Amino acid sequence: MEQKEETVPVSHIAHDLNNILTRILNSVELLKKKVSNPEDVIPLISSIENGTYMAAEIIEDLLSESTNKIIKKKRININSLLSDLINTISIHLKDRITFNLKLESKLSFVEGRYSDYYRVFMNLIINASEAIKDRGVISIHTSNPKHQGNEPKLFEGGSSVLIKISDNGEGIDPSVMPYIFENNFTTKSKKKNSGIGLSIVKKIVDDSGGVIKVSSEKNKGTEFTLRFPTVANIKEEVESKTKLILVAEDEDILRELLAELLISYEFKVITSANGEEVIKELNNGKRPDLFIIDQKMPDMDGITCIKKIKEMKLPAPIILATGSQSDYSNEEGINNLVNRIITKPYNFEEMLNVIRDLIN
Repeated sequence: MEQKEETVPVSHIAHDLNNILTRILNSVELLKKKVSNPEDVIPLISSIENGTYMAAEIIEDLLSESTNKIIKKKRININSLLSDLINTISIHLKDRITFNLKLESKLSFVEGRYSDYYRVFMNLIINASEAIKDRGVISIHTSNPKHQGNEPKLFEGGSSVLIKISDNGEGIDPSVMPYIFENNFTTKSKKKNSGIGLSIVKKIVDDSGGVIKVSSEKNKGTEFTLRFPTVANIKEEVESKTKLILVAEDEDILRELLAELLISYEFKVITSANGEEVIKELNNGKRPDLFIIDQKMPDMDGITCIKKIKEMKLPAPIILATGSQSDYSNEEGINNLVNRIITKPYNFEEMLNVIRDLIN
């Protein structure tokens, strides 16, 4: 009798692929710190990062369709996204476009999907470059604007990030300015790739809870101003040399990459390959200041391990790292057990921000 071949669940495939993508992102992060001439390879590194984030969201989309689960938004650092995008675009535009970047060093995080923000800024920057006929300058500024008491609050709590993208190109004709955000409107030739269009840019911005405005003067240039609500401020540096982090991850390469990254920021790190090793370390007297526990591990999985840590009444905060949102369910009460959940592939900068947020 012919046996039916078992089908591997989509969630398992997503988990394994996201582990691989996390390995790529962590390797890239270490590569940035180790290369002697980063300006020579940064455009290529940025391209790898962009592609990895896009691939991760495609996987999440497929998983969401098969499980009917709502896709969880992620924290995004607009500065990092813009820097990576400019590094990639400049390969093609460096002979005629000069980019002037003035980025707030402690820019707050926004929340959403990487690909959405990427599409918005890619479109605006390409439009700006096409408005410059010969050589010119595209300026990009980011900031954390302070809410003034006499101003109406754009967002709940008043906290936001501000992004300005300006060029010294031909400008927008005043007669078409009222229509630029309308569906299917374009001043470009049909033979030219017109990108996703400003109507879709505006829709993405609106769906993200943001606002977009434009000002332009014929033959002097155009400036787009975007504002998005924030989810958290970047924390100040902690005294990492005194902080011990326990990393529990069954995949050897991923575990060692994360440990090396944390050590490069002068944290003390101990590693475990499964939950049983974590409990053994604790029984031997180790007292971490923070735990990073992977959800799926052999012998003792992450949830079981975390429950045992809680039984020991250890006060250290716990970050749960998961290969996909389907690795856990709210029914397990996981949100009451951990301080933060991070879905792979995570941005290491996001992980670092969460660690600084949780360690006092």
